[in-house]
Amino acid sequence: MGMSGRYLVVTKELVESIKSGEVSVHDCSIELDIDKTWQMLQFTLTGEVVEGQPPLGYVVPLSGEQYLGNYSDMDLFFLNNEQVLEAYMALEQLTPEELKKRFSLEQMAAEGVYPVMEDWDAEETFQEIVQTLNDVQALYQATAASGNGIVFYIF
Repeated sequence: MGMSGRYLVVTKELVESIKSGEVSVHDCSIELDIDKTWQMLQFTLTGEVVEGQPPLGYVVPLSGEQYLGNYSDMDLFFLNNEQVLEAYMALEQLTPEELKKRFSLEQMAAEGVYPVMEDWDAEETFQEIVQTLNDVQALYQATAASGNGIVFYIF
């Protein structure tokens, strides 16, 4: 088992219930599990392992600005609806060619991006990132339209 990135769609009320301890994250419905691709996606979009700049840094929210706190023994990161919408719009403008330019398996391996190994096939890895990004983009589109926010955590 590795470190898996998970997204929850949350209302303001659910966020408050998590913060107060009334609701455990473990009891919440996971909307999307991107498994081990979370750091590869973050690095491809932002060139950073953790602290990616918005709005693409909102796709895998890991910065102190989004830090909600440690609940249910996990660090949670929260995006409000406006931030979700910003991320979605940035993804909409990102062309496949631009994404390909940002991708470098060699640089990921050199930077120690989890879980990249030097002997991985670059095209297979890129296609996995593309598929994951499509899934995240669809989630962000639906969440932005619903008026809700996102909680992200690594489990």
